[in-house]
Amino acid sequence: MSRIQTTVLLLLSIFFSSWPSKAQDTVSRLDRILTATKIYQRVTTFFPDLSPTQFERDYREYLGHILSSSDDRREFDLLSMAVVATLHDGHTWFFDQWLEKEHGQSVGFAAWPIGGKWVVVRSGIAALRTGDVIEEIDQTPTGLYFEHNRKYISASSDRDAGVSFFDTPVLFPERFVLTLDGNRHVTIDRAHDKKEEPSVKTEGRLLANGSVGYIRVPVFRGIATQAQALEYFSGFHEAKAVILDVRSNPGLGDAGVLQRSLMDKSYQVWTEHSAMKGGTLLRHLGNANPESVELTISGASARPADPVYKGRLFILIDRGCTCACESFVGPFKFSKRAQLVGETTAGTYSATNFTQFENGMMLNVASVRHTFPDGSRFEGVGVAPDVEVPTSIESLKAGRDIVLDRALALAAER
Repeated sequence: MSRIQTTVLLLLSIFFSSWPSKAQDTVSRLDRILTATKIYQRVTTFFPDLSPTQFERDYREYLGHILSSSDDRREFDLLSMAVVATLHDGHTWFFDQWLEKEHGQSVGFAAWPIGGKWVVVRSGIAALRTGDVIEEIDQTPTGLYFEHNRKYISASSDRDAGVSFFDTPVLFPERFVLTLDGNRHVTIDRAHDKKEEPSVKTEGRLLANGSVGYIRVPVFRGIATQAQALEYFSGFHEAKAVILDVRSNPGLGDAGVLQRSLMDKSYQVWTEHSAMKGGTLLRHLGNANPESVELTISGASARPADPVYKGRLFILIDRGCTCACESFVGPFKFSKRAQLVGETTAGTYSATNFTQFENGMMLNVASVRHTFPDGSRFEGVGVAPDVEVPTSIESLKAGRDIVLDRALALAAER
C-alpha cells in the first residue's frame, strides 16, 4: 500500500464516523465552483515552490472542465484529482470520502514497474503470486493503461506514480481481468475477493546462527511498532550486527523515538523551506505589503541521546519507503551511522496543510519543501542506498530476498 493510499485510509478511519449515511452522488454547479475556489486558495497559499504561471494555466483548464461538466460526483472528483496532480507532489492530493466508499475497494495486491514490466511485489489474493508479470488489464497493455491514468495520480516522480498506481483503486473497474506472463488470466473482483492484509506488527529474529539480529518495522504510526523494535534491539546487544528492515514502510507517524535511540553521533538534519502567500501576517509586516514570506532553516544538527544500540547497523530500504520513513533513514545516511542497502526511497516527504470540506471532500497540500543538508534536491529524488541492490523479477518469482542476503553478507565481512 502506498503512502498516499495508506494516509487516506488512516484519515478516513477518523472522519467516516461523522460522514452522512446517504451522501449525494452529484455535485451542483455552485458546489463545484466553491470547492474549486477552496482548492485554488489552499494551493496558492501553502504550496512551497509553486510555479504560478503554470498552475494558473492548469487551473483555468480545470475550471473550464468543471463548468461544462455534468453534476456527476465521480467526474468532478477525477477532474479535481487531475488538477492537483499537476503539482507533481506525493503529499499534495485531492480525495473524496464518497468516492472511496463507492469506488475505493482495494485491488488486493501491489505491482511496480521493474525492468520495463509491471511486476507483482505483494499479493493478498491466492491466485496472484509475487513475481507475476501483469501484461494486460482488460486486454489493454498495462503500460498504456497506466499512461491513460497517470494524470490522476499525485506523485513526486513517474517512479513514485508507478508505485502508487495499483494503490489508487478508483482508477480500476470493480471487476477486471489481468493477463499474466505464461498466458495466465486472473479475474480481480474488488468487492468480493478474499484479501489477506499485510501485517503491521514489528517482527524480530536472529539470523546467521544467532550472530545477526533482524527487525522489520512495517509502519511508524503510533509508538507501538517503535517500542517493539527497541525491545528487539535490547535483546540483540550481543549480536555482531543488526539489520533493520523498513522497506515499504509508508511512515504515517513520527519515527523520532527509534531514530534517537540508535544514533551514537551528532548528525545534520534536513534543510526546510516554506512559504506563505497572503494572510494577516503579511498585511501587518509593514507598508510594503509583501506578496509572500519565505522561511528557510538550514545548517541545524542534532545531538545523540543515550542510544539503546551502538553496534553495526544495516537498514534495508526501497521505493516503498516514504514520508516519515525517509525522514527516519535520511540522518543515518547523512551521519554514516548505518549502511543503507536496497534501492532508492520514494522521494516524497513534507509537512502538510490538510483541509476537510463540508461535503466530505479533502485536500492535502505540501507546505514545507525538504532538501538534503547540503541544499540539494530531495523531492522526486529520494535517499539513495550505500549499497544498491535492485529488485529483480527472477528473485521475486523464486521467493528470494536478495536485499536481505546482501545485508547478511556485509554483516559477515568482519
